[in-house]
Amino acid sequence: MVFSFARVGAALVMRVEDVYVQNKRLWVRLREKGGKQHEMPCHHTLDAYLHENLGRTGIAGDPKGPLFRTI
Repeated sequence: MVFSFARVGAALVMRVEDVYVQNKRLWVRLREKGGKQHEMPCHHTLDAYLHENLGRTGIAGDPKGPLFRTI
């Protein structure tokens, strides 16, 4: 994922609920190999991309669904 240096596998298993707001800032939660979780604030550009993605796709109401869906 852009600006997070996440592994492709970690980005592909992200769910909508893994993008959340904390202290007026957007954060992402990554699930890595071995069950490790990393939580980090988003870069402002990634913040804009994710807000655009959630807004245009209409998936914000499905928190358990995948963040990046196939067509």
